[in-house]
Amino acid sequence: MGTRRAAAPVAATVLTLVVTMLAVVPGGPARIDVAFGKAPDGRLVVLWQDAAPAELADPGVAETRPSTTNPHRSVVVARAGQVDAVAQRLRRDPRVKVVVPDAVGSITAWPEDAAPDDELWAGYQFDMRLIGVPTAWTYAIGSPDVVVAVVDTGYELTHPDLQGVPVVDPYNARNGTTGVKDGYGHGTHVAGTIAAATNNAIGVAGVAPGVTIMPVKVLDSNGYGYWSDFLEGVDWAVAHGADIVNMSLGSGLSAAQVAAFQPTFTAAWNAGTMVIAAAGNNSNDTPFYPASFANVISVSATNNSDTKANFSNFGPMVDVSAPGVGITSAFKDGTYRTMGGTSMATPHVVGLAALIRTIHPTFTLPEIETALKATAKDLGAPGRDDLYGAGRIDAAAAVAWTPPDITPPVATLAEPLAGSNGVSEGVTPVVAFDEAVSGVDGSSVTLIDGAGQPVPSTLAYDEAKKRATLAPSAPLASRTSYRVLVAGTIRDLAGNPLAAASFGFTTGDSVAPTLTRVRPPPGKTGVWRGVTIRLWFSEPVKNVSKVTLRLKNLRTGSRVTVRVRYDAATQTAYVDPVYRLMARTWYRIKVLDGIVDLGGNALARRHFDFKTRR
Repeated sequence: MGTRRAAAPVAATVLTLVVTMLAVVPGGPARIDVAFGKAPDGRLVVLWQDAAPAELADPGVAETRPSTTNPHRSVVVARAGQVDAVAQRLRRDPRVKVVVPDAVGSITAWPEDAAPDDELWAGYQFDMRLIGVPTAWTYAIGSPDVVVAVVDTGYELTHPDLQGVPVVDPYNARNGTTGVKDGYGHGTHVAGTIAAATNNAIGVAGVAPGVTIMPVKVLDSNGYGYWSDFLEGVDWAVAHGADIVNMSLGSGLSAAQVAAFQPTFTAAWNAGTMVIAAAGNNSNDTPFYPASFANVISVSATNNSDTKANFSNFGPMVDVSAPGVGITSAFKDGTYRTMGGTSMATPHVVGLAALIRTIHPTFTLPEIETALKATAKDLGAPGRDDLYGAGRIDAAAAVAWTPPDITPPVATLAEPLAGSNGVSEGVTPVVAFDEAVSGVDGSSVTLIDGAGQPVPSTLAYDEAKKRATLAPSAPLASRTSYRVLVAGTIRDLAGNPLAAASFGFTTGDSVAPTLTRVRPPPGKTGVWRGVTIRLWFSEPVKNVSKVTLRLKNLRTGSRVTVRVRYDAATQTAYVDPVYRLMARTWYRIKVLDGIVDLGGNALARRHFDFKTRR
C-alpha cells in the first residue's frame, strides 16, 4: 500500500561504509589455515582421481571416512602429531587429486538473549522486538532457497544493507526489461524490512535476512502504476518460482475488474505462491485490492502499543495484523527512513512467512496461513475480528508451530501379507502400525478362524518397532481361512482412533502328518489275541493299506495276514488280523513309506511292539 507518511531521514541516513558480500559475524566461517599441522582434529579432506579407497595402509592414519555422497572424496584422520607427514604422503600418491585441511564452521543464527549489532536496531526497531523476531532467529534466519518477490517501486541493489542479499530474476513490468532502479524508495524500504542484512553492524535488521529477493517493478517514481502491470508482476513471480509475493500497494476496483483480476491470484495460490498484501490506509472497511481478493493474505496495521493504527483499513477481509507505525528500514540512495502504513506492516508478515517456509519447506500454503493465524496475539474482541483479523503476528510462536496431528494411525498385516495363501500352519501373525499407538492388547488384536471362532493366542506388542505379534497356542489347521481383527479402540499418541480393520489369510499344508495314538500302546503286554489294532492320525491321510501298514510275528519273523480299513471321518486306521494271534508272542506294527496327508507331506516310518497274553 502507498506510504502513510515519510518522516525525515534518521541520523546518519547516508552511510559510506563499504561492506563485503560475506560479512564477518560472530559464529561465521572460520579462517582456513593452509598449514596442515593446523588441520582441526587431524582431519584432511582428500579428493581422489578415481573412487576413494575404503582404507589406507598408512601407519599415520587413524581413520578413513569415504563420503557417502561423493565417491571421489574422503576424510582422512591423522594420528596425533602425524598430520603433516600423512598430508605429504597423500600429496605424493598418484591417486590423489587434492588434499587440504578440513575447516570448522558454525551456525549463523543469533541467540535469543543477544540482540543483533545493527546500529538502528536498539533505537528504532521496536517493531521487530514486539513481534518476537529475535527469538524466531533461533529457529531460522531464512534460506536462499526461499524466494520473496517484492512487487513495488523497484529495488536498490547497491544499498549497503541489501547488496549482500541474493537477487534472482529482476523484472520491470512497466517496460519489460530487467531494470528495477527504485526512484521512490518504497520498494527498497519494504525489501529492507523483509531481508536487510542483519548483525552486520550497520543500518537495520530484516525479519528474514537469509532469503533471496526477486525485485519486480510495477510502480513509477511517484508510487503509481497500472493494474495490468500488477498482474504482470504477479504472473512473473509465479512463473519464476517465487514462494511469497509482497504487495504493499493497491486500490479499489469495480466488480467487473475484481472478476477479471481474481484468476491471477487464484492461479498463484494453486501454483504454491503465497501473495500477502496491504489492507489499505483509508481507515474504512471498503474492499481494497489485492488484499480483498480470495487467496490473498490481507494485513492491517497496528502501532507499537498493539492497538489499531488510526489509518489502517479494517473489515472481514483482514487476516492478520502487524506493526505499521514508525517502521525504520532501508531507503533509496543508501539511506534509511522511518515510514508508516499498511505497506510497512505487510513485509513483517512476508518475512515471517519466509521463516516458516525455511523451517518447514513441505508446508502447504494453508499450513503456512494457519501458522500465521493460530499463533497470532489476539487483540480487540476475543477471537477473529475485523480490526486485527486473527491478531498481531507473533514470529517466535509462528516459526515453532507445527500442524496438529489429525491423521489416524494405520495398521497393516506385515506377516503374512493380507490375502496370502499357502501360509505355514506355524505362522505367528504380525500387525504393523505406522506410528506409535496405545491400547494394543489381546482384546484389540485377535485371531479368528473361518467360522468366526477365536483362536487361543498370546499377544506381544513391541513399542519400539510398533508391531504386535500373535502367537497361537497350537499350530493352525491346514488349508483353512483365518482373519486377524484390529479393533478401533487403538489410538495414536494424539488420540486419533484407528479405523477397525480385518486382514485375511489362508494356510497351506506344510506340516507332515503324525500318529497321535496307537492301540494297543507300544510295549503293551497281555494283549487279547483277537485284538483289532488302531492307529489315529493327526490329520486326514491317503494310501492307508496292507502295503503301508503291516503286522509281523517277531517269534517266527513271518508277516501276519491282515485286513486294513481307514475311516476318514475320524482319521483312524484299523488293522484286523485274519487269524487269531499266537499266545505269549511279541508282534510288531510297522508303518511304512507311502502314507501322506492331502498336501503330499509324508508320514514318517514307525514301528510299535506289543505282546499277546495266554
